[in-house]
Amino acid sequence: MKPSTLLLALALAAPWPQPGHGAGMDDAVSVKLVGVKPAKRPLERLLVDVQVRNGEKTPRWVLLPTNLPLAMGGIDKLEQLTTTSGGASVAVGRFLGTGGRYAVRLAPGASVTLRKLEVGWWRPETAKDVNFVVQFAGDVTLGGESMASWFDKDPTIQGAVEADMETAKHTSSHRAPGDKEVAVAVTGAATTTIKLSPP
Repeated sequence: MKPSTLLLALALAAPWPQPGHGAGMDDAVSVKLVGVKPAKRPLERLLVDVQVRNGEKTPRWVLLPTNLPLAMGGIDKLEQLTTTSGGASVAVGRFLGTGGRYAVRLAPGASVTLRKLEVGWWRPETAKDVNFVVQFAGDVTLGGESMASWFDKDPTIQGAVEADMETAKHTSSHRAPGDKEVAVAVTGAATTTIKLSPP
């Protein structure tokens, strides 16, 4: 079961980047379905291994879906998940709201492998495939604030790390003012879409 990758053209500034715009040629992206957890239909809880590398000369955000199909919208809360890799702490943001996403920030040349990342799929009865969208961004703001400022410290990942998401712990939270969704603005957006075929 090998996912295929669809690379299209580059998008420059937008709200949540729209699916279908290709990542930079120096960016490596791999998504592999490794399991399915029990859930009540039509929800399926997919477990995926995600490998991404920042091939640019500046730090970049990598945005991953928490639920499929991908939804656009605002953010109202960060649940910061923390795990370790070779003694180093790795922070993964789980952003909640209509436009919920996972987010990691990679230094130039850095790469991360997220093992068994859980993603919900609201599966239509006849669907056999689902598009998994990986989004790169030079900068992301939430209600005018830097996404990085919602973390308890600089979340930028250096070097090559591997994180087991089944052992990650919820270590910090940050809420939007008044617990109301705030707008998301993305700069330097590029997107890769990968088709998965769950059983």
